[in-house]
Amino acid sequence: MKKYIKPLMIVAAMSTAFSAMAIQKDITVNANVDSQLDMTQADNTPLPASIDMQYLPGRGLESYRLNTKIWSNSATSNVKVRLVSAANLTNADGAETVPMTVKLGDKTLNTTDAEFTGSELFPGSVENGSAVLPLTISQTTKGILKTGQYSGVVSLMLTQATTAEGGA
Repeated sequence: MKKYIKPLMIVAAMSTAFSAMAIQKDITVNANVDSQLDMTQADNTPLPASIDMQYLPGRGLESYRLNTKIWSNSATSNVKVRLVSAANLTNADGAETVPMTVKLGDKTLNTTDAEFTGSELFPGSVENGSAVLPLTISQTTKGILKTGQYSGVVSLMLTQATTAEGGA
């Protein structure tokens, strides 16, 4: 009996030692990298996926303002910004469309390029991103709206110009 107990104790001791083994946890890390341009909030966090605009009866939608920065690998290249399509909010029943105005800094954006110069964006260097540019989304013509849920997408397209400042 003793000769069976000793091997059992050794096996039990070894299994206890193996149960204290380390455990591995893997985390997949992804990054969307554009080596030319990016746009973030002024605190370097991503732009929000959605926003809620406030409606004031008798006045209309209040403007939404978000401080942003543009990031580039070139302090001298101009940056072109435009809307992919006209900015509108549409009532859930589709009966009413509200035109919206989008501004970046002091430039009103539409479906044609608005060009920002490198010196305008990057008065210092590119390491800290551009100067802060307020992104403002507002109701084009303030006024009373029909009751309902309105939604729409504001899509910005940023491209690095092929010419540097002063280039043709």
